[in-house]
Amino acid sequence: MKTLESFLKKFYINDENALNEALNKLVKEASNESDDNENNDSNVNTEKETIEREDIEDHTDDTSDNLEENNDKKENKKYFFKNILFFTNDRKAESNKTLKNLEEAIKDTEVEIFPFVAEEVSYKAKDNKIEFNDSKNKYKIDKQSNIDTIVIVRLGAQDSEECMELIKELQDWGLFVINPIQYAKRASNKYTSSVLLERYEIPQPRFALLQKNDIEEGEESLKKKLNLIYDDLGQDEKEDKKKEYVVKILDGHGGTGVFMVTGKTILSVLQTIFAIDPERELLLQRKEEADGGDIRVHVLTMRTQQHILAAMKRVKISGDFRSNVSLGASAEPVELTKEQEEIALKVAQVSGMPWCAVDIMPLVKDSNPEIGDNVVLEYNASPGTDGISEVIGENFMKILLDNINDINELVLAPKSIGYIENIKFQFESDSEDMVEMEAKLDTGNGAKASTIGCESLNEDGDYVLAKIEGKEYKFKKHGQSKAIVGQVTEPRTTVIIPCIQIGSRKLLDVEFALVDNRKKKQKVLLNRDVMSKMAYMINPAKEHSLEDEYKNKF
Repeated sequence: MKTLESFLKKFYINDENALNEALNKLVKEASNESDDNENNDSNVNTEKETIEREDIEDHTDDTSDNLEENNDKKENKKYFFKNILFFTNDRKAESNKTLKNLEEAIKDTEVEIFPFVAEEVSYKAKDNKIEFNDSKNKYKIDKQSNIDTIVIVRLGAQDSEECMELIKELQDWGLFVINPIQYAKRASNKYTSSVLLERYEIPQPRFALLQKNDIEEGEESLKKKLNLIYDDLGQDEKEDKKKEYVVKILDGHGGTGVFMVTGKTILSVLQTIFAIDPERELLLQRKEEADGGDIRVHVLTMRTQQHILAAMKRVKISGDFRSNVSLGASAEPVELTKEQEEIALKVAQVSGMPWCAVDIMPLVKDSNPEIGDNVVLEYNASPGTDGISEVIGENFMKILLDNINDINELVLAPKSIGYIENIKFQFESDSEDMVEMEAKLDTGNGAKASTIGCESLNEDGDYVLAKIEGKEYKFKKHGQSKAIVGQVTEPRTTVIIPCIQIGSRKLLDVEFALVDNRKKKQKVLLNRDVMSKMAYMINPAKEHSLEDEYKNKF
């Protein structure tokens, strides 16, 4: 509701006078809102429906051909990815600071950004491809994969159900998504994210979920929730009225929808809010004693590695308890303590998101022995990048892109497949021809290299001559792998295969051991390392489930 959102964003309530002023204005606004609704409904923006389709920029043909024409004009091939799909609520770089920083980061590279406005997005998944568009751009995913395309999703994507479903399709395709929509949604909900932190015993202020039924019996019913925040409630009525609480709407961001109340005013405030919006849910937290603001830590979590990319201290606004840079707080460099580093890394790990901004508030020493010297206020799936860039003196988006520039470290969405699937090999780096074979995915295979059974195999100095599926290939020797066959350990020569593909997911420069005269039906045996990098989970009861899925889905 517009009036309630306005109320929550405008007022910082910490005394009786402020409460009365806010409530009077809220009641006045509420009385006017119903008169405005009819006029507002008649003026709904129909721009999306009246878009001239010929004005849409079509990227379906050039992207399918890997943008060869554009790539020839670029000399710098720094990043493995050539395409960044960017989902946001604002495509204008002059007003979208993260997009502006991203454009600056890829300047003078072969990378191209395709921004899409979430609320305008529509898509179709058919014929083994995904096609989508907004009012300006049109794009097709068919040949693209995790080796050339990444996806960056901003908070605005959650405003559109269709856009969120599209993101899920892209995740399932195997594209690297920052951040996966299901984990981003959890992070954007103050309550579900608090529950996650509680599950992993990460220090945070005490919290409770507030709903209308929690105040139906006035102070008596509210007291049950307040007791979850303060153990000593009810021992001293005067002290109870002084106790401070932080109240947050569940989907607020950037410091909006956050306000402070005392035990004296909390019931009146909640009664007003729930009278206007009975379905509203709120997060109630204990007001902790901050030691000069909070710290935002940007963490990157990849498949086997974690990195703290940057951190800044945010000094709270004068006369306010919040410290959001977007609200006018100042930011400065900070050196993290070991405890703060450990907390940030753990939060990022359990969040499920590759890029996670963790807000940690240092406490006044010994102010709350129950939780220690630091608490996590929240973690963010779509943090701003302008403030952190200014503090560290570098373009943060460039730091982010530099640190995800490893295909083998990408965190892809887990996908279930059969224990027998088809695999495609690109055996020659100077040829894009793919050879399809049947592979067995063996979760018990921890060998250094996967295996290809050859029809013939001969060594020639630094090279191996192998006949595979009726064709002769010449591979340069890479190393050796040891395989236990029965009670015998066999050394096997390994080579590097330029590219493999299972379903829509690919890997580059994969080590395989070549075996002479493999007599089993499946000549290819894949190890756990390949499955981990592709994020495939094996269903031992199914064969060729990818093929069946594509038939049914597309």
